[in-house]
Formats: sequence, C-alpha cells, structure tokens
Amino acid sequence: MKSTALTQQSLVRRLGRALTISVLAIWLLSTALVAWFVDSQIQENFDVELVESAHRQLYPALLELQITRPHLSIQAALAEVAAGDPQVMGELPGSNHSEPLLLQLRSSTGQVLVRTKATPASPFAVPLHPGFFDAQDFRVFSLYDAEYGVWLQLADPLEERKEASQRTVIGLSLVLLVMLPVMTWLVTTVARRELRSVGVLQRQIAARSGSNLQPLSVEGMPLELRMVGDDVNQLLERLSEALKVERSLAANAAHELRTPLAEVRLRLQTAVDKAMQGAVQRSGSQALAVPLEEVRAALHSLEVLSHRTERLLQLSRAEGGDQAHFAQVNLVQLAEQVAQEFWQQSHAQKRLDCITPLAHDAVWVWGDIDSLAIVLRNLIDNALRHSTGAVVLEVQAEPDAAVIVRDSGAGLTPAQIQMIQQRHVRMDRQHIGYGLGMSIVTTIAEKHGAQLVFTSPPAGMAHGLEVALHFTQAAAAAHALNDAGSA
Repeated sequence: MKSTALTQQSLVRRLGRALTISVLAIWLLSTALVAWFVDSQIQENFDVELVESAHRQLYPALLELQITRPHLSIQAALAEVAAGDPQVMGELPGSNHSEPLLLQLRSSTGQVLVRTKATPASPFAVPLHPGFFDAQDFRVFSLYDAEYGVWLQLADPLEERKEASQRTVIGLSLVLLVMLPVMTWLVTTVARRELRSVGVLQRQIAARSGSNLQPLSVEGMPLELRMVGDDVNQLLERLSEALKVERSLAANAAHELRTPLAEVRLRLQTAVDKAMQGAVQRSGSQALAVPLEEVRAALHSLEVLSHRTERLLQLSRAEGGDQAHFAQVNLVQLAEQVAQEFWQQSHAQKRLDCITPLAHDAVWVWGDIDSLAIVLRNLIDNALRHSTGAVVLEVQAEPDAAVIVRDSGAGLTPAQIQMIQQRHVRMDRQHIGYGLGMSIVTTIAEKHGAQLVFTSPPAGMAHGLEVALHFTQAAAAAHALNDAGSA
C-alpha cells in the first residue's frame, strides 16, 4: 500500500520534496563550511589582536615598574620585584573594560614579576617559548624581550572565543530557519510552473484516438519533453500507417472480392438449376448431371478469387512495409530464385530467360527481400499473361543497380502506362491481372526509394513492354554497408 501511495503522488510534489531536501542538505553543508570558515577567521582575528596587544603592553608593564620606583632603573626594579611578590599593574582612571586584560610579566626563570588585577598570581601553565599555547581555559601568547630578559604572556579566555563562534552559528541557523519555508514554497512554485509542459503533453496524448492521430505539438517544450513528444509522434505515425493499411485492405477486399464471390455463387446456382431441370426431364430420376461448362466457369471464378486474394495480401504487405526489416539483398541471387519458381511451371519453362552479370557478380541493394520477390513475381506474371513470346528477366549492375522485365507483347501507350499503375484497373478483361499487380509494384518501389521506368516498345524492338526498377538510393546504402564491413 505504501508503494502504491508513493506512485500516486503528483510529480510536482515529489520533485518539490526532492529538490527541497537536496537544497536543504546542500545548505546545511554550506552552513557548516561557512561556520568553520568564520570560526577560523574569528580565531585568527583574536590571535592577531593578541599579538598586537602583547607588543603594545610589553613596555607599559616595564614602565609600570619604573614609575613605582623612580629612583631605580628598570633592571634594578626588576631585581627588586623578583625578590618579593608580583606587582599588580594599575589601571587608568575611568577605565571600565568588560573583558579585563590577563597579562603576566615573567622573568627568564618563570617567576611572575608583574600582572594585571584580573590575572591569577600563579604562572600560566604554558612553557616559556615564543608563540601561542593553549592552557585549560586560556590561549596564551608569549613574547620575549632580549634587552631586559623578560617574558610577556598575554592570555585570551577560550570562553570568549567560543561565545563568538556560537553567535555566528546561531545567526546562520536562524537565517536558514527563516528562509526554509520560503525556499520550500519557491521550489514547489518553480517546479509546478516548469512542469506545465508535462500537463500540456498529457492532455494532447489523451485527446488522441483512432479517429485523431494528429502529431503532438512540441514547440517551446523542454528538450526532454520534446524528445518524448517526437517519439510519440513516430508511434502515432506508425499507428496511422497501420490503420491506413488495414482500412485500405478492407476497402480493396470489399471492392475486389464482391464480384468474384457473386460470380461463383451465380455459376454454382446455375449449375444446380440446370442439373435439376435435366433430372425432371428424365422422368424424375434422382441422378443429377452437373453441366461441365458451368463447373469450369465456377472453377475459373474461384481462380480469379484466389488470385485477387493473393494480390490483396501482397498489397497489404507492400503498404505496411517497415524499413526496420531491410537488409542487404543480392539482386542476382534473388532473380535466379524467382526464375527457378517460374521454370517449374509448364507455361513459363521455355519462355522465361534470366540474364545476370558475367561471372554471377553480386549486385547489392538495401531492401526487403520478400517484397522485392513480390515485385519480380508480379512483373514476370504480367509479362507472361499479356504476351505470347519470350520474357526476359535481366539484372543490371551499371550504371546503377536495376532489375528489368521485358516482353514482346503488344505493348502499352503512355496513357495506358499511367492507367495500369492505378488500383483496380485492368487493361485486358480476359486475363487475371493489371488490377492490383502494378499498384503493388509501384508501392514497393516507393518504399525502397527505387524508380519504376516503363518503356514501350523497348529499345531495338518493334513492340513489347519493358519495366525497369532502378535502385539508386538502395544500392548506395548497400555499398556503404559493404565498405564499412570490409573496413
């Protein structure tokens, strides 16, 4: 249940929470680093002040001895103080320091000679060496004067430094606490504003259906959403193409199969009626003789139905062709395989000739081998049905890769060439063909970026038709792959 609830949270809330936590973590780390840096600066400033104060207080402490003993020199005064108790430095009239100075003037042997009023009489628990040393409650700076052979030690209470650092950390923390709600609101507001494009994209996708496959509008959207929108548009395009193929197949089937089915039904009904009439004329005999010509007519209608069904399936495959299945195709090998299929049929054994480049050199193109086989079968089948002479299947390697089907039939006029490339148009009603076959060839040629060229009559012939499929782009793609593979 918990995981389900998490998945149902809005992206704005999840993003706002994640960003707030991330910014808060970075802010806390930054605060800690700033506090450390400020503390180090505070300690450094205290140390600098301690050094400066030590240098300023050295000679006033010595002068304090001479002032209280005007008849003695500083050296004699030091000797006299060393024989008794430490002298306490006086303060200037009107002095009111909230942080009293902790000072000790010590001899080279460590004896306290002079101290301030707030300073303990016992020596600081630090060695007599120049520099800084930390005692239990103080940070002490020691300064040596070689002229008089004395040490001045100035102490700074650690509690004072600690309080200064704490005030800095508390100030930074208060700023963080005050700004945290503002930061949370700002992150959520910015996330909601920037994610409006997601809602726009979602509403566009929700509006799409089988009747509305228009591409999504991704103008002005962030790069990531634009990439998602482009991918969805590609999916919608493929879906639209699939629906178009499905609708086209249904329309073509309704157009092409209605007449053959009605004809088969009529022929069979006619054969049954004639058989019934013949039985009645033979005095009610139950032995029904079906007229042979009607059976043959029904079989012919079934052949037409089968042929058109096959063409419809080929057309559906051609229109739904996906270039994801494209690969290198050897036109020489493909032509020989298709020719072998026709040579197994009696009506094509002595009429079909296959011409390939010398030494059976491979002619490579980029395409779908099954679709290209459909093209060759349709072209050869049309040539055999619409001519009585020889049919030539030729593979050409130069100047560009091409397959050519040439017949010696009556040929076609330019107007007829334009007409046969349209669906449901047949030039010869006595043969099955030129209805969908050339439309299939044209569709597959377009899918392969190939050029379909009709020539009637072919060069050097008095009549006939030549159909050539030139693979300029497909051949270039195949050559590029071959060069990359050999490299």
